[in-house]
Amino acid sequence: PIPPRGLPAALPLAVFAKGSQTMRFFHIIKTGGESLELYLAGQPSPKLNYSHCRAAGMRSGWRTNLTSAASPVCAIAAAAVSCVLCALNCECCAADVRVPNGFHGILIRSPRAHLLSLFSHCHTAHTRNTWRRMLNDVPQYLAEVMLRSTEWSCGTFCGISFEAEWEAALRAALQGDPAQERTLRVLPLHDTQSHSLTCSTASGSLGQHFRVFDGVGGGGGGVSSGDVLHPPVEQALAALDTFEWLGLTDLFDHSLCLLHYQANGSLPSACTCVNGAISLGLPRFNHGVIQRDPSGLPTELLARIDEYTQTDARVFAKALRLLLGRLRTVEERTGTSLLACIDWHKLYRTTHYVPGLWAGPDELLPAALSGDLRSEHPKGNVLSNRFERR
Repeated sequence: PIPPRGLPAALPLAVFAKGSQTMRFFHIIKTGGESLELYLAGQPSPKLNYSHCRAAGMRSGWRTNLTSAASPVCAIAAAAVSCVLCALNCECCAADVRVPNGFHGILIRSPRAHLLSLFSHCHTAHTRNTWRRMLNDVPQYLAEVMLRSTEWSCGTFCGISFEAEWEAALRAALQGDPAQERTLRVLPLHDTQSHSLTCSTASGSLGQHFRVFDGVGGGGGGVSSGDVLHPPVEQALAALDTFEWLGLTDLFDHSLCLLHYQANGSLPSACTCVNGAISLGLPRFNHGVIQRDPSGLPTELLARIDEYTQTDARVFAKALRLLLGRLRTVEERTGTSLLACIDWHKLYRTTHYVPGLWAGPDELLPAALSGDLRSEHPKGNVLSNRFERR
């Protein structure tokens, strides 16, 4: 399908400093960071630099009054997990890993897909571990053991429910459990990506995997505002502008074409629409977790997921527009077609629910073009009805 009208204009594009071939990657959990790492490991340029994560990991962790948020055992376990996962996987707070004059990168994922991926990973770790899964990825399993031990120490659990049946467990997770609504909470499913973009150890946070509420985290900078379930929208949106490269898991190949151009000033031969869809042969990881399709879920569960990811939806909408605008700049500079072979039907089907993305003042899809894409969405949706009324 041809690109819809309403695409963003070409946007300014940061490039690597002369003589530098490294990107400081910030890894939001469940966005495809390991696939990016493995892919770039086989490329001459760019390379990933994690020294900023090591430094941030050493600065995170224990603070003197953290025990006011939880028992000493819980506080110590959470601080240790935060330190290790930030230092080793760069699963830190975005504000903690900025480096002056560095080239920073991030991946963002559509909100329904991201929440289901996070929940499914938690559910598998709680209910479906097998020897084969453990032996296939020992480091991943050890990280899960650390996090599960912290859950039991703190009395709060990612995904909340231990119900074996997946959809029943998801329903329970989205209903919540008052007994687990504690000051220090392990991996609540609310707006995880926005939390990662806005949290800071200086303001009392423990990183991506925890929320420390009520301002009791003991921020090292003398300010202890604490975490919230739904981070401020404008703060999360502003954080996106601090990354020189921004990719989308939903448009992974196109995102990497952009990164290649920013790093090298040129595109790989596969980055063109001449031969159809762009495919760079990305490695894929599922960590032994079954990938779930949101389109098969009941309407009420989808509505609950959307409530949990209100800020993440706004973040994704901006991230998509930034990516498209930057790809347009690459097209203009190289004369290479990139946008035409995006699977626009699939993108619409999987993101039609995002407020203001496909309808509104900055819509990607004017009403005149809605019919073809709407026909690709078998269940119909509120957005389709809105197009019909216009």
